[in-house]
Amino acid sequence: MWKTLSPRQRRVLIGLGLTNAILLVTIGALALAPASEASPIATPHLPDTTIACRTTAAQALADHRVAGTVALRADGSIDFTLSGDDPADAWDAFAASAELPAQGCGPYDPIRVDVADPSLTPGLRLIVEARWIDVQAWAQGRIDDETLSQRTARSTYTQPGSIPH
Repeated sequence: MWKTLSPRQRRVLIGLGLTNAILLVTIGALALAPASEASPIATPHLPDTTIACRTTAAQALADHRVAGTVALRADGSIDFTLSGDDPADAWDAFAASAELPAQGCGPYDPIRVDVADPSLTPGLRLIVEARWIDVQAWAQGRIDDETLSQRTARSTYTQPGSIPH
């Protein structure tokens, strides 16, 4: 078979064989060489948007003329604690949360709103929790208020230090 090859084909085969031998020797040397100290891998440090997004959410709440505080949780949720006496302010908090993705924050899921209980019993609070997908559909007009209300979870609690009547 070697005799049937032209001189040029023989040189190419010899060159490829030498290249393979060099690669094998290099790989073997690398495999047998002692491991060098591992240098720490530099991971990109993404900017922490928590403070900026909390400020954005508080401003969105204020734009709806509702007073309260905002907490962004490590699990991706957002909590609004409203200070007014009107439980209907929860709707404004849901509307504010729907505006956040357009400002580079969120979406947050779930969205929890802590408001005065509709009974207006002193110290009694209502927590209304909705999923992002439902709030988004509501904000886009794909579902109405009643449907969003039906899809929320509700729980009540008594504020520490208050005595309900």
